[in-house]
Amino acid sequence: MNKQSIRNQFKAQRKALSAADRARLDDLLLIRFQQLDFSGIICVLSYWPLDRMAEINTHLFTDFLEFALPDFQLAYPIMDPQTQQLTAHAVHADTRFALNDVGIAEPLDTDILAPADIDLVITPLLAFDTRGYRVGYGKGYYDRFLADCRPDVVSLGLSYFEPVERIEDVNDFDVPLSIAITPQQVYEF
Repeated sequence: MNKQSIRNQFKAQRKALSAADRARLDDLLLIRFQQLDFSGIICVLSYWPLDRMAEINTHLFTDFLEFALPDFQLAYPIMDPQTQQLTAHAVHADTRFALNDVGIAEPLDTDILAPADIDLVITPLLAFDTRGYRVGYGKGYYDRFLADCRPDVVSLGLSYFEPVERIEDVNDFDVPLSIAITPQQVYEF
């Protein structure tokens, strides 16, 4: 299947889940996530989940990391539609957020972190394949950002659904995940 077909199929599948189903699946994902080894992880880039897109509640995962990692630094992205670049911004308990032009919450008045400072990127996706390639929303922000990160950065994807066999139209700019978690399994690539 190609990216657009996968994107359409998994958007529909995700939106078909009830709020109760999503909450149950989020809990199963969190259990698998908690079993990972986070030694050496200090700085984590996450994203604000979009309820209208039936996204996974990433706050559950970052709350766990904040509890489990004493020196934890959380960052959220700001996307520049002009340059199509993503920057990571350090956030704290008192950080204010505002919705951007497409309704994504972005931090205000924060320090930019260099891609090299990030240890773990919780990477949004609609689906992924058995090789670790993912289908996102199609703008390439995360692939460009990950290409600028250290080679040992952990790129982690969370999915309600098992992987597709193969995304047919992967290109040279696509950066595969290091790890993908589903309610049933943890995949390492």
